[in-house]
Amino acid sequence: MIDKIIQNTSYQEDVKTLEIFKIVEQEEGSLSRNTIIKILKWKSPRPLRFYNENEESYIKNITQLSFKEKNDKLKIHILTALKGVNYPSASAILMFKNPDFYPVLDIRVWKQLYKNNLVSVNPRGMSFTLDQWDSYVKIIRSLSRKYNTTAREIEKKLFDYDKLTQEGNLY
Repeated sequence: MIDKIIQNTSYQEDVKTLEIFKIVEQEEGSLSRNTIIKILKWKSPRPLRFYNENEESYIKNITQLSFKEKNDKLKIHILTALKGVNYPSASAILMFKNPDFYPVLDIRVWKQLYKNNLVSVNPRGMSFTLDQWDSYVKIIRSLSRKYNTTAREIEKKLFDYDKLTQEGNLY
């Protein structure tokens, strides 16, 4: 079933997402406060008051440290030092920095992986752990290699498919 979803779901980014990609491309080594706020609001605007508590220099230091780190688990964990940032929002930062390699951790995509027996825990896709993020990334990367595309494209197709086929409430 997952193969049919990936093969039959088109991939398209919206204007807002494409704008953020362009902004991130212009920043090297670290991200500015403005850029981080844009990314975090894109992923989840609810904790905005916490995002706004992060100072420019702290954001630059944290993102620089994360982007230099080779170990994926450490890379994402470092980003969670920012106020209001959990694994899903940290994954959005990584995705905008490197969409070929990093997907956004999202409840919709997780639910599709669960329905297709690619993950066996956390059926509701909520309160993700570091190990769950790590498994998620490995599965999405495996699918991206199989289909010779990016981690972002696989994740977005699964997200869009879930959104189109969702019955009832998301949460």
